Amino acid sequence: MSRTWFTAKANLTSSELGNLPLRTPRHSARETIEAPSAVRGSEATGPWVQLTKSTRLQATIPPDSAPPTWKGSWLRRGLWLKRAAAVVVIALVSAWLGWAIIAGIKHTLASYTKNDGTVTAQTDTSARRVSSCQLDVDYTVNGHQLHSVAKVNAKCNTLPGPGFRTTIDVDTADPHDIWIDGANDANHPDPVTMGIFLLILPTAIALVLRNELGDYGGIRKLLASGAQWRQVEVTVARKTAARNGVTIRLEAKDHAGNRRSFYIFYRFSSPIGPASKGDKVTLKLIADGKRLALIQRQDNGRICVARISRAI
Repeated sequence: MSRTWFTAKANLTSSELGNLPLRTPRHSARETIEAPSAVRGSEATGPWVQLTKSTRLQATIPPDSAPPTWKGSWLRRGLWLKRAAAVVVIALVSAWLGWAIIAGIKHTLASYTKNDGTVTAQTDTSARRVSSCQLDVDYTVNGHQLHSVAKVNAKCNTLPGPGFRTTIDVDTADPHDIWIDGANDANHPDPVTMGIFLLILPTAIALVLRNELGDYGGIRKLLASGAQWRQVEVTVARKTAARNGVTIRLEAKDHAGNRRSFYIFYRFSSPIGPASKGDKVTLKLIADGKRLALIQRQDNGRICVARISRAI
C-alpha cells in the first residue's frame, strides 16, 4: 500500500515542546525481526541422508565425513576414462558405418564388365542363421590371369563348385573387385541398410552406455553440492542378478523410525561388499537425492558409484 507524506510548518515554544507526548519508535517492514521458526521434521531428529526425492533415512556422521577430493583424484580419472571409452566406441561404430555407406554407394555407381571365371575353391562362411559362401575364382582380364574372392549370401550347395565355370562381374576401375553375376552379393555393403544402421545403432549404444557417459558429470555435481559422508545401518533384503547388472534391495529406518526399502544398482563390483540376504551392513555413502551416489566399501575402502531408487 502506498503512503502519502505531508510536511507542515509549526512555531512551537520550548515549553510546548516539553509537553509533546513521547512517540514509540516504529520499525519499518525491512526492520521487522521475526523469531526463527522452530526446527521441525527430520532436522529435529539428528543427522540424515537424502537418498531419493522421497526417501530420507536416519544416519550418523562418521569421523572422516569430508567428501573425497575431485580434482586430480583416481575417482575422477576412472570416470573420465569410462566416459572416453564409451565415446570412442560410439565414434568407431559411427565411422565404420559411414565407411560402409561410402563403399556401398561407390559400388552401386561403379561400372563393370561381365566375364567368365572358374571356381577353384568353395568355403562355407555361414554364421548362426545367416547363410554365406566364399568362392575363389580364376579369370582373365585383358590377357592377364587374375585370382580373386567373391562372397555370396547363399548356401554353398546352391552355387558352382570347384572346377565349374561361372559368370562374374568385374569392376572396370579395380579388376580385383568381383562379384557373382545374379547372386546376392556379400562383398559390398548395401548403402541403404548401412544408412538405417547409422541412424539407429549409435543412439542405441549411447543408451546402453548412458551410465558410463553420465557418471562423470553426475559425480562432479554431487561433490560440488557439498554433500558429506553419512553412515546408514541397512539390512540386505534381496539380491537380483540380470544381464545388465545387479540390483540389491536394502531396508533401513527413515527419519520417523519407519522401515523403508530402496534399491542399489551396479554393474560389476558390489558397493556393499560380499553381503548376502539377511546381512546387516553399515553403508557409508554420499547422496543428495538425485539417485546417483558414492558408496565406500567398509572392507577395502574402495569408492564405488551406485544408482539408488526407491521401492515402489
